[in-house]
Amino acid sequence: MKSRILLMLALAMGAALLGRGAAAQPTIGGDIPDWFGPLSDVAVDPASNRVYVTLDNVAPTPSGTVKVIDGATNAVIATVPLGLWASGVAVNPTTGRVYVAGSNGVSVIDETTNTVAATIPVGEWPMGVAVNPNTNLIYVANWEGDTVSVIDGASNTVAATIPVGLLPIGVAVNPNTNLIYVAGGDNVSVIDGGTNTVVANVALGVGLREVAVNPNTNLIYVAGDNGVVAVIDGGTNTVVATVPVGSSPDDVAVNPNTNLIYVANSSWNGTVSVIDGATNSVVRNLIVPTWPNAVAVNPVTSRVYVGTTDGGYPVSRVYLFDDSPGVAPPPAASPTPLPAPTPTACPPAPAPPPADGMEWVALLCGTCNPVATTFPDNTPTATIADAVTPPETVESLWGSEGGVWMGWSPQFPEASDLTQVDRLDVVFICVGGSATFTRPTI
Repeated sequence: MKSRILLMLALAMGAALLGRGAAAQPTIGGDIPDWFGPLSDVAVDPASNRVYVTLDNVAPTPSGTVKVIDGATNAVIATVPLGLWASGVAVNPTTGRVYVAGSNGVSVIDETTNTVAATIPVGEWPMGVAVNPNTNLIYVANWEGDTVSVIDGASNTVAATIPVGLLPIGVAVNPNTNLIYVAGGDNVSVIDGGTNTVVANVALGVGLREVAVNPNTNLIYVAGDNGVVAVIDGGTNTVVATVPVGSSPDDVAVNPNTNLIYVANSSWNGTVSVIDGATNSVVRNLIVPTWPNAVAVNPVTSRVYVGTTDGGYPVSRVYLFDDSPGVAPPPAASPTPLPAPTPTACPPAPAPPPADGMEWVALLCGTCNPVATTFPDNTPTATIADAVTPPETVESLWGSEGGVWMGWSPQFPEASDLTQVDRLDVVFICVGGSATFTRPTI
């Protein structure tokens, strides 16, 4: 499972995905609309070139969904409703089945119809899920029960339940060795897929998130809470390297064809660190707009899909990075960041009718405009959004108090300290076209 903590208020920020030292990379934000609700996980089926995104929606009513993206057109072709929440997702490209862990257990989606073909009860709070396409077995990390459920893909039944380490979250499979790696607490449990027993434990001493495997090199990559990715040799079950990455690495994905590893560092100024598997070093960082908490790669197309969630009452978006050979060659170890793009002054929208005590300002398109306001505390963000003309250009609203980014909503008033001051000092309004902002005269 990726981060499901509701952090701060936001309504989605649009920006380009950039590689430090490389040209601006394309995004799919223009073709795929923003989604309301925290994004949990992303998986790719290289056989069908489809991308599956789980959303843990929280409003207007709690519901988990899966968005299905056509990798050729970057268009959403289906939305599959699930239970109260959805977490990890994995695909068996051989059978065309998609497995989603959530409140209903594990939902099995048929790729040909984009419908739920079966629902399988597993352990408590299923989070991570992984597939061995060679054996058609599916492995589910049950966070609350400290177990892994083994599902037979042919019968959609639980074939075994394996006790593992504390609070398992991430799970990955090496189909070549038939070994399964489960990250939880500060330990990686190694399961023999032939006997369904734990054959080794690798203690890392830090809290662990997600895990990924390169079957070609038999190396395992584990994201730790200390900002480091541990590299485990699958032959000896020992740590052979530790790679410092960005703050709070949350997810990890491997392209076995290029031997590149992608690490989503979930933070406000988020990045995706790209590790060269040959040198165990970060060769570049992809800059993404806030809180990248999920990453997946299509090894056939070398396209990397990065899931982000903006804030504590969030909107989610998927960004696309083309990492095929020759498109974005790795820069030096200490590349110089690209200069920030110069905002473009859009033609201002028509001025609103004059009113006593009111003024208006034209906003710059393609950027986030810091706008001082005199809104009192606890003003609903919808009221602030209504001050923007045209209102549909609003993409993100933030407040700043003492250098700390804050937000407020009636759903999560405890997430903000704006109730302690007299007014909301600044609103950041991100627009993509012509807009004006009406405010009381200051």
